[in-house]
Formats: sequence, structure tokens, C-alpha cells
Amino acid sequence: MDIFQAAITDKDILYSDELKLPKTDPRRWRLITDKLGRESWEYLSEEDSKKIPQSTFVKWLLQIPDFPTPKPKIKQGDKNFTTHDALLNGANFFKLLQDPESGIFPCQYKGPMFLTIGYVAVQYIAGIKIPEHERLEIIRYIVNTAHPVDGGWGLHSVDKSTVFGTVLNYVILRLLGLPKTHPVCVKARKTLIRLGGAIGSPHWGKIWLSVLNLYKWEGVNPAPPETWLLPYSLPIHPGRWWVHTRGVYLPVSYLGLTKFACPPTPLIEEIRKEIYATEYDTIDFSKHRNTVCGVDLYYPHSKILDVANNILVFYEKWIRPNFIYNKSKEKVLDLIEKEIANTDYLCIAPVNQAFCSLVILVEKGVNSKEFERCQYRFKDALFHGPQGMTVMGTNGVQTWDCAFAVQYFFMAGLAERPEFKDLIIRSYKFLCRSQFDTECVPGSFRDKRIGGWGFSTKTQGYTVSDCTAESIKAIIMVRNSPAFKEVHDEISDERLYQGIEILMSLQNLGKFEYGSFATYEKIKAPLSMELLNPAEVFCNIMVEYPYVECTDSSVLGLTYFHKHYDYKYDEIGKRIRLAIDYIKRAQNNDGSWYGSWGICFTYASMFALEALETIGEDYNNSETVKKGCDFIVSKQNKDGGWSETMKSSEIHYYVDSGDLEGSYVVQTSWSVIGLILANYPDKDVVYRGIEYIKSQQLPSGEWEFQNVEGVFNHSCGIEYPSYRFLFPIKALGLYRTRYCQKP
Repeated sequence: MDIFQAAITDKDILYSDELKLPKTDPRRWRLITDKLGRESWEYLSEEDSKKIPQSTFVKWLLQIPDFPTPKPKIKQGDKNFTTHDALLNGANFFKLLQDPESGIFPCQYKGPMFLTIGYVAVQYIAGIKIPEHERLEIIRYIVNTAHPVDGGWGLHSVDKSTVFGTVLNYVILRLLGLPKTHPVCVKARKTLIRLGGAIGSPHWGKIWLSVLNLYKWEGVNPAPPETWLLPYSLPIHPGRWWVHTRGVYLPVSYLGLTKFACPPTPLIEEIRKEIYATEYDTIDFSKHRNTVCGVDLYYPHSKILDVANNILVFYEKWIRPNFIYNKSKEKVLDLIEKEIANTDYLCIAPVNQAFCSLVILVEKGVNSKEFERCQYRFKDALFHGPQGMTVMGTNGVQTWDCAFAVQYFFMAGLAERPEFKDLIIRSYKFLCRSQFDTECVPGSFRDKRIGGWGFSTKTQGYTVSDCTAESIKAIIMVRNSPAFKEVHDEISDERLYQGIEILMSLQNLGKFEYGSFATYEKIKAPLSMELLNPAEVFCNIMVEYPYVECTDSSVLGLTYFHKHYDYKYDEIGKRIRLAIDYIKRAQNNDGSWYGSWGICFTYASMFALEALETIGEDYNNSETVKKGCDFIVSKQNKDGGWSETMKSSEIHYYVDSGDLEGSYVVQTSWSVIGLILANYPDKDVVYRGIEYIKSQQLPSGEWEFQNVEGVFNHSCGIEYPSYRFLFPIKALGLYRTRYCQKP
């Protein structure tokens, strides 16, 4: 484990505590949830905190001394400690982390270091003071995720220091009142200047600095709103882009069109003097549209994009007619209103939520009902934890985790045990409540969604292929179990048929990546649109892409449904075969599959092997499976585990932490699951992996965080806190049921 990882995972000593930064009383925090899975934190008065108890999840997360730590009779370290013991101990610990009211498993879905700026910047521009308890904890989180050597911040919490991460988080600290003379600011500022200063920030950084009047719009590459006026038949139309990209650049196009910047305040004037290597007033920002620090630049501009930007800059400055200005502004405002209507102001994710909220602030005013609702929704993704408070990657992972919890408890042989029945029922009911039952506002450039499931909550409103598939599978498991007959009618066959229709509608059957599944929609434009990617720090963001994991999960949902229902039997069988063909085509020559949402080859290979298992292919009868298993086995460490790192996602080549640094429980679980389901013949390989998983379990049944498990857009790491329980439970359970000759 490197110095950075060790620093951020140390439970006992936090950098903020070394510096004696003020902090809140952890005993006064409460996580408030509702039936639809909304999560929001409240800081109670001393008096109220004595009346309202904390949940076991909050006590565990915030390390409250009276958390009811389990004390199993047989635990890790005991001579007679078996796989069955480890399985039960892990499941019993994980049970304590479920919210009993909603059925979800709350967690701090953190990692990206460019999200909190949206909340803080909008509050500052609106003249709204952030509550003191939030202010203190946001400062703590940023301080505790600073690089332990140079004091900067990266794209994500375990990244190298970059201009993007460092300037945005430095600005947050200053806006929240940390003085420029504070050691954290001094150290970060030194790193920022060493990297060339804020002038080298990538596109999204330049946008946030511009709206805060810390940069000038003439130095920002354009995001023309006129593209929304183009015919939809053109591949360049934003309605054909990936939903996150069009979600961000929709409000950004308004801000760039109007050149919005908040009035300069004395504090803004001070920060201007701190974040640049030269005097602010001497900088010709127009010459720095393409200035990006080399450390930040993950995905450089294409020549086509540079030429297009030059043309657009000339057009905006000298040609754009007023009627086009007004018409395009009207169009994007209408679409922003549709986005907030479809999501009850939550929007798809925090970046576009913050930009949309800023547009609402500008158009409607700080005292409007619309902006008040934006303020309410900011709290959905603002999550507290032991390091402090941060804005998460989305408003949570509620549906995703619940679907896995139900499935894996069944697969592990635990679901029908009396002590876990309530856990299953709560998660099952949440999944039933979370199915979409309304369509989006017409003209939103959104596909049909009734019957689908999203990643987080029903309110968020965006269908995801793998979330829909995994939810369908989990629900069928419960409905097929006589032990849960009292809740079978929570959802009807007809609603499951609607879910299957949505899932099949997401399969790519046209000219783009035939048979595959993407994330939110079908692929609607050529993958060559990536040549127009303006973000500079992310890859594959312009259009939907085929993802082997999404295709794998979709196969899991379709095959399970196909096994138990006759609905459109032949058509579903055909769709499964097409998806399987894609999975086989996507396999690399070395036997691996590249994963885009988890790290990395290990994650995708597990899913691919599980999908192939559902159609009867294993190590003994499938060359594809044999190659996949041989790849996984070739990466096993001496300690019996696996330890692939985030670097694999970045460079598209398997990189692990090495034997000296040790393996990871989650990566090991993924590998073991894939090998077991593939019926890998050398059971000693699997046994050594299981022994590693057991060895890392605490006496309480908990597994501790070791390293980031997730990733998006090839470059940004993100944590999935429930994975360190869910996948070991699945691995241990599969091993116990299939390889019972060894405990």
C-alpha cells in the first residue's frame, strides 16, 4: 500500500486532527431517509440528539463507541474458523448497515474531487451562508484527502495532484473561510503554482472559475447552445450524446452564452492573486483556451475539435445574430426545465445539478420556489463520513446495492434463514417501489422509462440497463421463494414484463456494436463523435458506448427471466444469443475483458464468466471461458489473492499492487466468483483465494476498506463501500455450496 493510500485509510489519525481543525460532534449527526431512498444528513441540537437515536449504520460510519459490534462465537483467528463462519459473520455485520425504514444500504459513494465545488460555488454566488456544521465538515474532507506529500488534490481522492483538483479544492477552502496563510492553503498553493497555476485547468475547471469571476469566459472553449437547434437526424445533435455529457453541457451552454460571472468580491479579488503564476490582470485569457497542464491531460483535443472551436469562437464574437442568441437561449432554458421536471430538481448527477441550479438562480432569483427546490435537492448527494462531508458521485447507489444484496444472499444460501428474512424483504420492497411508473416530459430527448430501474432512486429518473436487469433478477428470486410468499404480490408479472421490454429496448440492434448493451440508452451516434470530446480529463463521454459489464448484467437478467417465464420466450432467447456473441467478441486476446465501471479486467472478467455460465458454458466446454479463467489465474498473488489497481483503467493494461503490498478482498472475491462459476478445475487456486478473504475479516465480521473499487470514464476512481461486504459474501457462499469438501 503506497503512502497516499495508507494516509487516507488510517482510521486513527486524520490530517485534520493533526492540524487541530475544528469538527462537529459525531453523536449529533442523523441520516434521514424516506421510502424512495432519499438520503440527507441533519445535525441535531444537543437536546434533540438525546431524544432521537442514531442508526447502527451511522454509528458504524462515524465510529461511535456504542456501535453494537458483533461478537461471533467463532471468528477469524480461531482454529476451527470455517468458510461458513466467515460467511455468517460477514452477513450478520452487513445486516447492521441496512436502513430499516427504506431497506437501502446507505454509503458514502465518494472519490471524485470535482463535485463539491458545485454546491459551494452556487451558495457563494447566491449569497447563502453554508451551515456551520456543513462548512466545518466539508473543510475536513478536503483537508483529509489532500496529497500527503505535496498537499494538492487530483481528479479523484487517490490520484496524483492535478491543476483541476488542486485549484477547485483550494477555491472551496478559501470560499469556506480557511485563510490563505493556513498551512493547508500554503502547501496546496505551492503545488498549484508549481503545476503552472489555474491557467492550466481543464475545461470544466475553467467553467467553474469563470462563473466565480476567477477566470474569463474568453479563455473557455465554447459549448454552443445552437447545437440544440440542429435537426435531430444529425449525429452531432446533443440529444444523441451520452446522457451525462448532454446533461452537463446543456446548462453550461447557457452560462457560456450569457457569459455569466458573479460580481467580484474582496475575497474573489484575493483568490485571483493566489491561484495564478502571474498577475491576474496581465493574463490574456483568450490565448489559454487550450492550455491544460500535462498532468491533467488524459484525453487531448483532436485537430478536428481545435478547428471547430476556432470557428465557433469567431462565430460567437463576430457573426451570431441576436435572434439566434435568443432562440438558442430559450431552447436550452426549456430543456433545463424539462430536466428538473423529470427528476424533481435532482438532475442526473451533481455536476449538471449544480450548473442547472445556477441557471435557475440567474433566471428565477434566489427567493424563487424553483431555486428553493434546488437547495433542497443539493442535500441528496451531500454525504457525511469519518473524513468529513463531500458531494457524492450521484445521490447514492441504492438500487444497485439492494439488487446485489438480495441476489447474493440467495446465491450464498442465506436469504431464507430467519435472521436475514427482514433484510431481504426490506430490499425487495425498495426495489418494487423504485421501478419507474411515469414517462418523461415530451420533448426531453429521453427514451421511454416506465418499467425500468435506475442506479440510485426512482426520483433520479434515469433508466440504466444493468440496474434494470439486476433488479428484475433479484425480484424474481424473492417471488420464487415460498419463504417470502407474503410479499410476492408487491409487484405483478405485468410490471416485470414492462421491465423486460425496457431492457430489450436498450440492446443495440442497429449499426452500432450489434448485440451489446450500453448504460442509459442505445448508442445513437457513431463512436467517432469522441473526436469532439471537450472535457480533456475523461475518455468515451460523447456518446453511449458498448460495455461488457452492462451486457453481462443484461444477460443475467434476461436468462433468469427466460428460465422462469414464457413471456416472449423466443425473442428473449434470440436477444440472449446476440448479447453472448458480443461478449465473446469483446474478449481480448489474452482472455481478459476490459471493465469500464469497476477495476478493471478483474471486474469485467467476473461478470463475463457469470453471463457465460448462465448459458451452460464453463472451463470444460468453452474456449472463451478457458481463456478467461487462465487470464485470472495468471494474476494470482503469492498470498492467494488478487490486487488489480486503478492504473489498469487508465492505461488499459493489467497493473496490480504487487506481492509486497498485498492483495485486496474485493478483487479477490471477483476472481474467485468468476472461477467458481466457470467450474475451474484446479480448486486449490480457488481455495487460496477463499483463505485470503477469510484472513482479512475482522473478528466482528467486518472487512475494512483497502482500495478504490470503481471507476468511470477510464480516469476517475470512485468507492463502492458495500462491495467489500457483498462480493465476499457471494464468493464465500458459492464456495461453501459448490466446494464443500474443504471448509
